[in-house]
Amino acid sequence: MLSPVIIGGGPAGAAAAALIAAAGRAVTLIERTTAPTDKLCGDFLSGGAIAALRSLDLDPLTIGAIPLLTIRLVHRDTVAEAALPFPAVGLSRRVLDEALLQLAVRHGATVRRGESARTLEPAPAGFAVRTGTGNRLSTSTVFLATGKHDLRGQARPPRADGLLGLKMYFDLASAQATALSGCIELLLLNNGYAGLQLVAPSRAVFCVLLPAAHYRRVGRNWDSLLADLCSQASLLQRRLAGAAPCLPQPLAIAGTPYGHLHRTSRQAPPGLFRLGDQACVVPSLAGDGIAIALHSAKAAATAWLHGDNARAYHAGFVHAAGTPLRFASLIHIACRMPAIQPLLASACRAWPATLRLAAALSRVAPAR
Repeated sequence: MLSPVIIGGGPAGAAAAALIAAAGRAVTLIERTTAPTDKLCGDFLSGGAIAALRSLDLDPLTIGAIPLLTIRLVHRDTVAEAALPFPAVGLSRRVLDEALLQLAVRHGATVRRGESARTLEPAPAGFAVRTGTGNRLSTSTVFLATGKHDLRGQARPPRADGLLGLKMYFDLASAQATALSGCIELLLLNNGYAGLQLVAPSRAVFCVLLPAAHYRRVGRNWDSLLADLCSQASLLQRRLAGAAPCLPQPLAIAGTPYGHLHRTSRQAPPGLFRLGDQACVVPSLAGDGIAIALHSAKAAATAWLHGDNARAYHAGFVHAAGTPLRFASLIHIACRMPAIQPLLASACRAWPATLRLAAALSRVAPAR
């Protein structure tokens, strides 16, 4: 059997490479970036993600993660707050991804950086992966871990929901960082929502999901959009007043298939394992994307090492992720409905345990 090829060096791909290499098996990972890079992600690690990383002997606190203890739900001037029902931290993907890639290298994985997969084709041995540098890799097993971006010929079903995701980092003043310390703030906005949390002692990540039509309506301009969002939530205005943006422009993505859960068929290639967002796209506000990526990496790597095929892995993954994904998708819809938003905020303020319950029910159980 030819050694497996992993396409994508995010948390799912790098963790799978580390697990396979640690078991003494050869594995090659292809990662298109040449250096640490910011990714469009909320930078939130739930209890499941923390546990998965520690099982790999990588403690997020040792690489700069910021502990998060509470969640605040904000709709205009209504604020609800509750303790998170699990440990959580904030950590930038730039730091996390690099730490996982280095872990894979230490375990003996071959990591080819600056090389992007262009096509995945059937071949006598199983698959041929063609890269942008003209290389052709033959393998019987592919772990597809390209995150939110699809590989040509392996696209997930499109979703025409018209939503746009944006992400920006801000350096905060001391008082602003203190006010945000230990907390993730979820803000309900016009037909969308946003999240704000620390990823370093004085640096916050701000992610927003809203209709692309709204972005166009305010002039396709980040400064205009931010002013509009701050007008909807005075707390956001206080958090970001005078804060210095850390990127020239926000990271942006559209067309993300929220709610997607890959279901294999008998005709599907038995050697194609989909990981992370290629297997399951949980709505952003659930904050479980990295945990799901790590869960899929462990489940897929374990299945392959035990001789199971991709069909068996995907059946097990659907069983594990289906119910939490459906619940998270319902919350995702409700939190974007203007008629429902004030009711949600008021209910959570009156009964803070509602926030804890919602957070707990939208988790995928760790892979064993």
